[in-house]
Amino acid sequence: MLSIVEPTSGFSALARQYKRLARELTHHLPITGDTLHLNPTRNAFAHGMDPTRTYLVKGGMLSMAHQKKRLLTWDEGDLIFPDASGEGIRYQADAAVLLLGFDTEALHAAVLADATRARQWTQLMLTQQALWVRLLAAQTGEMPLTNSQFAYYQPGEEIIRQGENADYVFSLFEGQAEVLVDDVSVGDVGEGELLGALAVLTRSARTATVRAKSRCAVIKVPEHQFEQLIRANPSMIHGLLTDMARQITRLNAQVVALANGGAAPAGIHTPPSS
Repeated sequence: MLSIVEPTSGFSALARQYKRLARELTHHLPITGDTLHLNPTRNAFAHGMDPTRTYLVKGGMLSMAHQKKRLLTWDEGDLIFPDASGEGIRYQADAAVLLLGFDTEALHAAVLADATRARQWTQLMLTQQALWVRLLAAQTGEMPLTNSQFAYYQPGEEIIRQGENADYVFSLFEGQAEVLVDDVSVGDVGEGELLGALAVLTRSARTATVRAKSRCAVIKVPEHQFEQLIRANPSMIHGLLTDMARQITRLNAQVVALANGGAAPAGIHTPPSS
């Protein structure tokens, strides 16, 4: 396993350990794999690789990328596990590659049936996790430290109250909440949405109340540190602009419907700019 970026401390030693454990685990397995010969390709899934199978690299090198960004290169002796989501990962071969593919469920059953292999499997998973952490550290630039807090709200509790000062931005990562203006429900917000960002950026009071409809879990980021985060993370700015554009489009549809004397279109979602 080779890192595309400058590896962090300990990466090389962990990569060697990963290869050793993979070799020990697959030695004399009670199941057989299928040989796959890959010619040079920019998308190995289109030329024989199955994203649900586990592969042992027998020869050559195979690059792994996500969102068009190369992450690392697997080489001889590496064991490649399927991606949990089954999408988004791309493998590229610049030269011929020889793979040995296993049915993942059959491999798992064979491993757990033997105490020694079960221990090797656990060590392999721990080593892979350690590799991912170091790879992530190498890929990610230095980010400002924040005093973010986790908070939980039960149904009926207010996350944001209309008229209050905007001291925090909230990231809703679990649950669903209702948006109210002057105690009138105007929409819902769900998992993955930022609450209160616009009020923080414009330094204005909260323009709406956000109340939990189910158990909600949020991350609270202080105002000044949120500004540091968006300066250090341009993708966050892109996400905010996308949300704002989507909200403006929905509000325009609502205004047109009301101006024509009809009801607001179903599914209108008022922005949580509070």
